[in-house]
Amino acid sequence: MEKYQWKQEIGESDYFWQIASQIDRGTYAHLGEGSSRAVYDLGNGKVVKAAKNSRGIAQNNVEFQIALDDKSGLFAKVRGISEDFRYLIMDKASVIEDISYVWDYYNVRGNRELFQKLGGVSSKYNLLVRDFGRAVNWGQIDGKPIIIDYGFTRQVQKRYYRGRGMSKRPTRRIQH
Repeated sequence: MEKYQWKQEIGESDYFWQIASQIDRGTYAHLGEGSSRAVYDLGNGKVVKAAKNSRGIAQNNVEFQIALDDKSGLFAKVRGISEDFRYLIMDKASVIEDISYVWDYYNVRGNRELFQKLGGVSSKYNLLVRDFGRAVNWGQIDGKPIIIDYGFTRQVQKRYYRGRGMSKRPTRRIQH
């Protein structure tokens, strides 16, 4: 992870305290949410994923761990995380409305071919491959589709979602 000036100027815990305070005040644009996290635009080319519960904390932790290890360029970069994993800072991506944009980019005819092309990454990080087939999990940075929601692994599903009658509530995007 890169070292950021904010860590040196105001300290990491104060930085995340300020983010939490700004979220509570409604300062940041609310971009969307799922069952466990809400996403806000920090206005500086970054977003913050704020955990709403223990499932969100687990997903933030997973995204942070994957970002530390990944060299594929498929995932949005994580730029910081709070010590308690409640807040995760990530590069902001443009919305992809239709999964066919991803198919075209990877020169595939559908999700099955996309899964085959990206399958190694999925198995390496225990990601649920079906999430790759949903446009809401993708974004675009510099014309390239990237995965922006990758915290829902088999382990997270098994520990936090089984027995609740759901696999994961679909993410809702708020249109501006």
